[in-house]
Amino acid sequence: MAVTQDELYATLDLDLSWSEAELPERERTKHVHRLHPYHGKFIPQLVEVLLRRYFAPGDHVLDPFAGSGTTLVQALESGVDATGVDIAAFNCLLMRVKTGSYDLPELGEELRDAYGRIESLGLRRRRASGYLRRWYAPGAATELLDFGDLTPEYRHSEVLRVILSRAARSSRRAAHFDLEAPKAPQRGEYWCHKHRRNCRPVESALGFRLLRFAPGSLQALLAKVQVG
Repeated sequence: MAVTQDELYATLDLDLSWSEAELPERERTKHVHRLHPYHGKFIPQLVEVLLRRYFAPGDHVLDPFAGSGTTLVQALESGVDATGVDIAAFNCLLMRVKTGSYDLPELGEELRDAYGRIESLGLRRRRASGYLRRWYAPGAATELLDFGDLTPEYRHSEVLRVILSRAARSSRRAAHFDLEAPKAPQRGEYWCHKHRRNCRPVESALGFRLLRFAPGSLQALLAKVQVG
């Protein structure tokens, strides 16, 4: 016989259960968790509770399937050393960027310099590959390629690579409500269920997404977790 609802609820650990009202989205994505979308991430509050229960400051956490680094970020914030491992190179990049130490004024200067150099290139066009021609407007493809060329020149190049990835994801020719896994390019105007109005695909990566991580806002994100 199946257990009753009361019996099921009696086994729940209420310290690990939150309603939307108790833990709204802005709290679940605190710190650097908004830096880049990631399907498999879990809420940092769950890690905080488990760390308090089972670890003391100075202990060491090993996360063998670290994903985008939620456990590592919260461990470091709690005074616990942490090591993360993941099979995906991009996940390892996210982990390093989220937990790294930065010269924040220098990072800001590098971002401003990179943005200025992209803007100064004006309407210069480059020959994009078939994939880029299909999924990106010509201006957006050029801006992304130019930004990618510049990233190795900066000391905080890994931060710029994450910004580039976020911009490439969001500036595709895709409906705003279908950014996770669009099946075909969206080329014309459409009714947007997300914004409740008619929208058009993005024409510029620079204006729409690269500048969303303006130096001040990105510095504020990364300043919340410093391991220096």
